Amino acid sequence: MSSAPESLNSFDLLVLMAVGSAEFRRKLIADPAAAVTEAGGTLPAGARLIVHEDTPHEVNLVLRGQTIGLPAEALELFKKADQDAGFKSRLLADPVTTARAEIGVVLPASLKVSVHENSATAVHVALPIAESPDAEMSDLELEAVSGGKGIGSIFRRFGGRAIPGILGFPPGSLKGHNFAGML
Repeated sequence: MSSAPESLNSFDLLVLMAVGSAEFRRKLIADPAAAVTEAGGTLPAGARLIVHEDTPHEVNLVLRGQTIGLPAEALELFKKADQDAGFKSRLLADPVTTARAEIGVVLPASLKVSVHENSATAVHVALPIAESPDAEMSDLELEAVSGGKGIGSIFRRFGGRAIPGILGFPPGSLKGHNFAGML
């Protein structure tokens, strides 16, 4: 039985499992708590797992959530949000303007960016766009790859093109992972 790399957090593993298995992704969307339990993970008592799906025009990011595939700029923003309550409030309320002011990232006007925050009662997971391996890149993705500052990584954090060899986590891959320790 293969196991997940040690450096990945529980959120990263959960999302990688959903990227690697269309069946697990469907289960995670339909009944998030049951999917986590089936995978061997545990949620904090009384917490609800909320699954967000990225689309070609919407990206979801989670404070204290998954980190794999996020560009250094996003991690910098998250670190500052952990240290500065006022900055965190601005990032949650208007992530596009806050990112532009803080690190100079300019995102396409057609891209909606939502930042969610994990808490004791709500655990958020953002799933990248589900697509077939032979799908063509959208105009937004092409623009990002051709020289945008960090947007390519933000837009497609760890889909099939970004990290190609991460598929196939077996059931129980989250065994011993407790999401409460991440909040």
